Order: sequence, then C-alpha cells, then structure tokens
Amino acid sequence: MAHLGEKNYARERYIRLSNEAKDVPSDFPRQKLLKGNGTKGRFVVVACGSFSPITFMHLRMFELARDYASYHGLNLLGGFISPVTDAYQKKGLVSAEHRVKMCQLATETSDWISVDPWESSKAEYFTTLPVLEHFYNSLNKDLPEDEEPIQVRLLCGADLLQSFNSPGVWAPEDISDIVEKFGLMVLERGSEVDCGALIYDNDALYRNQKNIYLMKQFLRNDISSTRLRQNIQRGLSIKYLTPDPVVDYIAQQKLWQ
Repeated sequence: MAHLGEKNYARERYIRLSNEAKDVPSDFPRQKLLKGNGTKGRFVVVACGSFSPITFMHLRMFELARDYASYHGLNLLGGFISPVTDAYQKKGLVSAEHRVKMCQLATETSDWISVDPWESSKAEYFTTLPVLEHFYNSLNKDLPEDEEPIQVRLLCGADLLQSFNSPGVWAPEDISDIVEKFGLMVLERGSEVDCGALIYDNDALYRNQKNIYLMKQFLRNDISSTRLRQNIQRGLSIKYLTPDPVVDYIAQQKLWQ
C-alpha cells in the first residue's frame, strides 16, 4: 500500500501534468477530422502506447472502432495515435523521433487517423489521464458555446482493461477519471480474457460500464511489436506485418539490428 506521502506526490505530479495539458499546441493535427453527423455525440478515439514499431494490429484496432461506431450509429470524427515519451524507457523502445515517423508513414494513406507527437516530445513520462486531457483541450479550443464538446475515448486492447485490476499498476483515481470523464473502446480477445468479469470486479469500471464499448474481433490478428522486433533481430522478414513504408524505414535506419 502506498504511503500518504507517495499518494500526495502522485497527485501533485498529476496536477502539474494536467496543467501542462491545458497548453494547446498550434500544430495540433486536426486536418483529418471528419465532419460527422451534426454536433451531438461527437467523439474521437486515442490510442496510447510505445508503437515500437507500429503494426497492422494497431491500425486494425482503429478500423474496428470505426466499424463499431458505424454499426451503432455513433458520431466518430477521427482517430489519434499518441506515442509515449522516451522517458518511458521500455525495453525495445527506439527514440520518439523514429516512432513518430513510423506512425506517420503507416497512416499517410488513412483519411481519418492522425499522429500527435505532443506526448512523445515531453522529457517527462506522462500517465494516460493528462494525455487524454490534452486531446480534449486541443479538440475543444475556441469551440462555439452553443456546440457540444468533442469527447475523447481511450482505444485499447483487453490487456489494458486487465491491467486496471492489477494492484499498483494504476492509481484508482486515474481509473475512475479515465472511465467516467472519457470512456473506453476495448478490443476483446475472444475467450482468453473475460472483459465482462473484469468490469464486474472493478468498482470504477462497473459504475461506469455505460462508458465502455466492447468490440469483438471476428478476424483474429495477434501481430505484436515484440514479435516484429524479434523477427528483425533474427534476420527474418517483417513484410505484411506492418505497412511497406515502415518496413523500408526500419531497414534504412537499421532499427533493432
């Protein structure tokens, strides 16, 4: 259990990062935002992560969210990829410059997925909550008073939902704020992870389950960045695991070799 001093430090750090998220950058990538169906119920999805490198699974998750929104009549305007900062220091993490560039190459033909380098440009590691606040603030800056704000949902896999129930991984108040203020779009993993049980076992998730959209994956895709890096290190092909421009960039920059 965290000591009171640790909890106070964590909260003070969140307040500081949250205040930084209020500064909206002038180059926020809103060029691909769709018009949508009016101004009611508008939202975007944001995927946070290492993307070291980005794979077709990451991209398919966005398209599954788009299909889900279309089927349920939801007003989805766009998708954003937010690569984590270098301060995350995860194994296999190449520099943010490379990761952002690969994400941009992977999405250059998409008419609705954008890459936001804001989080990756920070010297300090940002938790998910202030990152989502950054997107909310950026999307709704200078919004007319008579328009509903554009909402933000975290796009993720069932493994992230699972981590909400792992002690010490997430601050309880962060889980509550993420699900209550923003919401989730979760890609299920068949029978391997019981998302319904995960929601039931967590008070914050259960209380806000109306803000959690569960997306089924009928065509299974288990491509992971870890396996892709492993192929590179073993001299194996990564073609058709990530878009060709990313394959070429990795070869040109000699990443993970």
